[in-house]
Amino acid sequence: MNMTTVDRKKSLLLPIAAALALGGLHQLLFFGKVPGVSVPLFLLLFYAYFWTFGRDAMRPPERSGLLLTAAALLLALTYGLFDNPVFFVLNLIALPVLVAWQMTYMLGDQRRSWHDPMLIADAIGYAVKQTLLHIPDLPAAFRRKPKQENKPEPEGDSAFKQVMYGLLIALPVLTVVLILLFSADGVLRTMAGEIPAWFAQLTFGDGAARLVWAVLLGVFFFTYLAGFRSPRRPPPVQGPAMASFNEPSAKFQTLVTVTLMVTLNIVYVLFVAFQFSYLFGAWQGVLPESASYAEYTRSGFGELIGVTFINFALLLVGMYATDPGQGKMRSMLNGLLVLLVCCSAAMLGSAFSRLLMYEEAYGYTRLRFLVHAFMIFLFLLLVLFALCIRFRRLPLGRWMVALAVCGYLAVNYSLMDRMIALLNLQREQASADLDLDYLMGLSSDAVPVLVEYGSREDGKALDSWLRKKAVDELTERREWQSWNMSDWRALGLLKRYVE
Repeated sequence: MNMTTVDRKKSLLLPIAAALALGGLHQLLFFGKVPGVSVPLFLLLFYAYFWTFGRDAMRPPERSGLLLTAAALLLALTYGLFDNPVFFVLNLIALPVLVAWQMTYMLGDQRRSWHDPMLIADAIGYAVKQTLLHIPDLPAAFRRKPKQENKPEPEGDSAFKQVMYGLLIALPVLTVVLILLFSADGVLRTMAGEIPAWFAQLTFGDGAARLVWAVLLGVFFFTYLAGFRSPRRPPPVQGPAMASFNEPSAKFQTLVTVTLMVTLNIVYVLFVAFQFSYLFGAWQGVLPESASYAEYTRSGFGELIGVTFINFALLLVGMYATDPGQGKMRSMLNGLLVLLVCCSAAMLGSAFSRLLMYEEAYGYTRLRFLVHAFMIFLFLLLVLFALCIRFRRLPLGRWMVALAVCGYLAVNYSLMDRMIALLNLQREQASADLDLDYLMGLSSDAVPVLVEYGSREDGKALDSWLRKKAVDELTERREWQSWNMSDWRALGLLKRYVE
């Protein structure tokens, strides 16, 4: 049943009011506050708003949508569990991107697959274009209902228009009169000069900023929802203009790609053999001539990673931009692609071992930890490529997206700072080199390890640093919105340590 104009306007009032309330809760949770448990709490409220008012546009519940929702909630939950400044910043970008991707998949009218790259363009379109197009829906919901066609219109202008006409006429007249009066009376002139000072003394605190924050976000939440409920798009182009998108794209001939792969693989095999001739000898102190640990481990690291990325591009060309051929030619192409994967894995292993040696000599940091994690991710990608070469029906794009999301969540939950502190303290037992200043700069995730080590007989070097950190942490005031479990646990351990 079609809704009348009045019914449609009434149906918008409740979503608008709920969106403004959601904006008000957002400013209460985040205005002037460090994100903490407030992040997963608000995400649940955000989901509740879209479930309540956007359920009609939502696709039926299925495994992909539920997994994306779980991933977003797990990422938001890191703000309530951990205290890592690196992921604190990265997730400020990653979480909205993941939520926008998920909302576009669940509510988008195109009904794309969850791994379709076009979801990126759709998500941007909903967040920007559709949001702007639905801003006029806000004032339209509060306009007076249209007049009935058969109802006779009253003669003359309405009372409101007549009042406005009167004010417009009075404005210039009142201006002239006030100028004359101020000129005639010195006391009035003095009082008029103090009016700007009266306004300057008015202070609104942060109430005005909070109100603007809440209203703007409330408007965004409503218009973002409206874009999913009734997307406004130009009609699709019909006829020959659409045909070019359906034509199969040209591919490289099989022999061209085979020749390219043979040439590159010969170089890679020779390089890998040369690497293995002295790579493992370096672990025993046998380095290339006139090379120190630092020079050896740094030399070529970036280049090896760069070559690995080039090989990823070549694998994509060989798998999807080349005619697969038939018979022996097809088998040869697949064999060369697998060999390229193996050579890439060997070069990645060389770069990985260089970084391990560098860390053993100079210690562990957040950047080195993240580089390690990224290299493990690249290795898993190579394994995925190998599987897709063997089983061509496997959807590479879908598994790459799934691997990226799972890998990012795994790094978030890996307790990076705790691992860095533990590895550095274990390394300190074999060498006297320990950067205490860096360790104390780690987040609350590392405090349990530091306190445990500082309580031991061989950990007296940490005692004074831990006591200073306890004074700084225990005197810091925290709002409830910024609470997270890692901070709460660290404060308890530091308090017991100094008592």
